[in-house]
Amino acid sequence: MITRRCHRGTSLRYGFVLFLLGVTQSPILAAVPLPTGGQVDTVDFERHVMGLLTKAGCNMGSCHGSFQGRNGFRLSLFGYEPAMDYAALTRDNWGRRLNPQRPEDSLLLLKATGQIPHEGGVRFGKGSWMYQLFIEWIRQGARWTPGRGTVQRIDITPAPFALLESERGVQIRVTAHFIDGTQEDVTPFCDFRISDESVAQLSALGHLTPRQPGDAALTVLYRGQVQAIRVLVPAPRQAQPYPTIPEHNFIDREVFAKLRLLNIVPSELAPDAVFLRRVYIDTIGQLPTPEEVRAFLNDTDPNKREKLIDRLLTHPLHAALWATKLSDVTGNNTQALEIPVPLQPRRSQMWQDWLRKRIADNVPYDQIVRDILTATSRDGLSPQDWVAFAVKLDEQLAAGIQTDYPAKKTLDLFWRRQQPVPIEQWGEKVAAAFMGIRLECAQCHKHPTDRWTQEDYWAFANIFAGVTFQNNQFSHPEVKKLVDAINAERRAKAGQQNQAVILREMFVPDPIPANRLRPNPGTGRVPTPKALGGPVIPLQPGIDPRVRLAEWLTAPDNPYFARAMVNRVWAHYFGVGLVHPVDDFSQANPPTNPRLLDALAQEFIRSGFNLRHLEKLILMSRTYQLDSTVNETNKFDTNNYSRAYVRPLLAEQVVDILNCALGVTEPFAGPDAIFNGMRIVEVGSSRLNGNVAYVLRIFGRPPRTTACDCERASEPALPQTLFRMTDPSLLAKLNHPQGRVSQLARAQVGPEEIADELFLAALSRYPTAAEKAAAVEHLRTGRNRQQAIADILWALINTREFILNH
Repeated sequence: MITRRCHRGTSLRYGFVLFLLGVTQSPILAAVPLPTGGQVDTVDFERHVMGLLTKAGCNMGSCHGSFQGRNGFRLSLFGYEPAMDYAALTRDNWGRRLNPQRPEDSLLLLKATGQIPHEGGVRFGKGSWMYQLFIEWIRQGARWTPGRGTVQRIDITPAPFALLESERGVQIRVTAHFIDGTQEDVTPFCDFRISDESVAQLSALGHLTPRQPGDAALTVLYRGQVQAIRVLVPAPRQAQPYPTIPEHNFIDREVFAKLRLLNIVPSELAPDAVFLRRVYIDTIGQLPTPEEVRAFLNDTDPNKREKLIDRLLTHPLHAALWATKLSDVTGNNTQALEIPVPLQPRRSQMWQDWLRKRIADNVPYDQIVRDILTATSRDGLSPQDWVAFAVKLDEQLAAGIQTDYPAKKTLDLFWRRQQPVPIEQWGEKVAAAFMGIRLECAQCHKHPTDRWTQEDYWAFANIFAGVTFQNNQFSHPEVKKLVDAINAERRAKAGQQNQAVILREMFVPDPIPANRLRPNPGTGRVPTPKALGGPVIPLQPGIDPRVRLAEWLTAPDNPYFARAMVNRVWAHYFGVGLVHPVDDFSQANPPTNPRLLDALAQEFIRSGFNLRHLEKLILMSRTYQLDSTVNETNKFDTNNYSRAYVRPLLAEQVVDILNCALGVTEPFAGPDAIFNGMRIVEVGSSRLNGNVAYVLRIFGRPPRTTACDCERASEPALPQTLFRMTDPSLLAKLNHPQGRVSQLARAQVGPEEIADELFLAALSRYPTAAEKAAAVEHLRTGRNRQQAIADILWALINTREFILNH
């Protein structure tokens, strides 16, 4: 016989016994009214309690990736494992967290309402609807019917965007569809997040109130389900009718349609001088010369912008600029490449030159990616032919940076690292580079804001289990025999082991040993290799699973591949991606203009993944050619492309345009002397020496150590300003004997011509009347002609107009 006692601990133990016996008190069912309307009659653990635990604050016991609460209280991240969470609440710690006899004395509620102090703080008030729902669940026997609350999907109303046209705002409604065929309004149980609080105020219950015109993403999370919509706050309607804006192509149609919805009028077209400077920096990373500026401004051909775009897209430095960007994307990290150390920058240059040749030849993007993903050292060559080719490459590397590597079919350098790379890192790199997906969060648990599970993560990683690049491992006995002889001779000549240039092979063995597959740590089972959101790719004799992955990834119907690349290209030319950051396609990060993203992706596919065609479409659009000057309607716009956004330059562009303005080339010395005569956008090495390394670092050039696009910094910083003002190496360039200042000082030209030349060289425009008058006055009154010219050019390169792209 069980006797009841008033002692609280005994009462809790009594309640725990009732749980074990399946006995509940006869509850008096009471409906719990919800703050968004409606009520809950029978409280369900999965549908309601787990939703509240998540909403009330990181499941009460864990916070955003921290699985262990205080005193052993452990709940799953975002409620993904209800069985474990139910046990933690009702069974663990002898059932002390719930008190069925006196629900209001349950430890869970006493702590959450702050009646007992704890580190988590107050999560909800006593008497609140959350409190009443917990009380009612405990009073009803703290029941759980496993599976009844399994969610198939959630729907958001309104969709695909919420238009906030009045001060009353909009109430978001979320409907959950459960596996048993029922559906329920779960709005109060959802977690709501908005990407930009300056656009709209968001209540905990999903009510949106407009703050200022703009566009933000609203993300809704409910027990593992993630959906997002855009929140649009239109600008006030103007007295005059919305103007008719000329459209150059479908890009303008989609951009201007959304602007019309937002009552935003785009800026005017950029003047020729502004367009000229912008398109030069964006396409080749350089400034136009004064002669080129004059010629373009004097050209009366109505098609001169299109002709200029065509010329720049085939310029040798255009391929170099995109090779630099793709080196970031593919991880051309000099420090991680094969030793000896002096050869690492030269290997990086081979990588860059391989990419540059393909951009210059306009090789279809899908072919470029296939030749990266499926790369091997031999590329099907016989052992003898491959060894001969590899020996020749090493000889060329020893002599300099001009090699035959760009003619190699595949980029095996992508897979060749001095230290072994875990297969899960290969999965993360490939997902980020070619799918625009950040997969890291799924390594230890389900991704909190996307669809990817821990099983997805390790199944994808196992596709790369066969990647092999180790000493003394080769694809064929004959290769090993030939290479062993060469390496033995090289070691004998080098004397020191780490100075020998060891010949190694990157290959995938056939068959791939099963013990290379990694288990899912969460289950202990080894998942079959599987593409992210795609087919299973089981290990089969004679088939490299990377080939199957590449076939699926580059297929026209792949949902990620084309969208990821057009988004990267768009972000390069506008400073902000349609999905931003560009490698963060996820359920919680919807595109700002999904119709435009889809249209660009479809056109890219239709063109045969033609990068040059895609770029010309963007550059020829009126959207790209808009001015950066704001008007009353678009002054708050940051992601709808109603004007050209003023944006920072890439670090490589900074060095190159400074050299353009100063009329000098970059002086490389020591081991970097092999790069003399090259622009920075042509240099593949991520490890340079001397002052240029410092400049590239403070302006954000990435070391390329991770798969994240965030590694390239773009924020302004004080060292950047101080560099342009006081750096000795920059001041030396300013007064270089063959530089622009010295040449103008020696030239037989007057102050007016000098002023024009300096402005054209630095800002790609003529000076205004006031600017010219000030410059001419300084030139005439200065004691030293060369110093006066240097003063003006120094002042120009220290303006925001010079250091920003606009």
